[in-house]
Amino acid sequence: MAGVLLVNSNCRTGARLLQDRPDVRLSVITIEKYRHFYDPGTDVELVDSVADLTGVRLAALRIRERHPFDWVVAPSEWSVQAGGYLRSYLGLPGPGYEVANAFSNKFVMKQKLAAAGLPVTAFRRLEALGDTVEAARHLGWPVVVKRVCGGGAGYVVVVRDADHLREVFAEDSRAAMRTAPFPLMAERLVDIEAEYHCDGVVVDGQVRFAAVSRYFAPVLDSVGGVIGSYTLPDHDPEARLIADLHTQVVDALGLHDGVTHLEVLKSPSGYLIGEIACRPGGGGITDQIRHQYGVDLWDTFLDLATGIGVDVARAPRDDHMIQYMLPRPAGTVTAITSRDELLRLDCVVDASITTRVGDTVRGPVDSSTYAGVVVMRAATAGDIDRSIAAVDAAFHIDVTDPARTTVPAGGGPTP
Repeated sequence: MAGVLLVNSNCRTGARLLQDRPDVRLSVITIEKYRHFYDPGTDVELVDSVADLTGVRLAALRIRERHPFDWVVAPSEWSVQAGGYLRSYLGLPGPGYEVANAFSNKFVMKQKLAAAGLPVTAFRRLEALGDTVEAARHLGWPVVVKRVCGGGAGYVVVVRDADHLREVFAEDSRAAMRTAPFPLMAERLVDIEAEYHCDGVVVDGQVRFAAVSRYFAPVLDSVGGVIGSYTLPDHDPEARLIADLHTQVVDALGLHDGVTHLEVLKSPSGYLIGEIACRPGGGGITDQIRHQYGVDLWDTFLDLATGIGVDVARAPRDDHMIQYMLPRPAGTVTAITSRDELLRLDCVVDASITTRVGDTVRGPVDSSTYAGVVVMRAATAGDIDRSIAAVDAAFHIDVTDPARTTVPAGGGPTP
């Protein structure tokens, strides 16, 4: 039986799947907020933050005294660095700290990609928010200010000018970003014509699988509304170009084995690498890939992270698989469409509703906030719009704040 240490924050899927593996003796490092992810009797050490590398190291050493482990699994964006640090510190297999940092620290990531000659937006490190004005002198207004670590769009802010900088960071909703113990960075804001994701599997340093999808609209513009994407056929020229970029990024950052999620932006000047993660993508992406290609990215990720060999095979596809993240406005839910109602639509392959009547979410929402996922198959590009429109018409969610009651708008026309 393999001794496995899971370092995790908010990744429920990874937590559940590892607990369900009969050949794993599991120990966990997490925070109190997510203790309920784990069954009674699970060996759990709580820390204040999985981003606190010293605290995680001490917790891991306590665990090793009672339950030695040979593998470290880090499935959440917040735990990637800690996982790499423990592997390097303890001499365990898998991505070490340098690789994990390159895949989770956006500033270091951009440094390495730029050094490899790959296309990225212009960027600068900020020692404090006040440095944004000086950064904009070099980058030009407007700029995007973000934390270099962490996931989701909630810690990404577009700043138009110096006055807007003071205004936006005076808001109570930005307190966490103002005070978080993480470096900041600024990037030049570019006009985005389209945004894509490429989800891959890397084995022995070689990309064995790469699937390219196009978002309905750029993610930063879609927060609070509909976020989703559709796979591109293998013969699509953009799919080939982005898959090639994915291979170059993996080579530049040095991943030997793992699952990747790459974001690529299309601007008037060409394609730009947004960022890449060494974990499965969020939302409905893993469902989308599983239904389209028969590749389970979560099982593959866990196999590679625990030393189990994988054989990833895929057949070419000419159709499209759509993943539609159902919007979840802030407030208390008073009514929501059921899964069964969505499954009655001819285009729907699968659906899940994760929000219930009575659930409350306080704003602001970000790209990780959604009410569920609908997966649809579209035979042609024209069917993509029709499928999106069908879900738009079928799905309703009402919340207590009338201003935020949502009947989703369409995902936008396909090219």
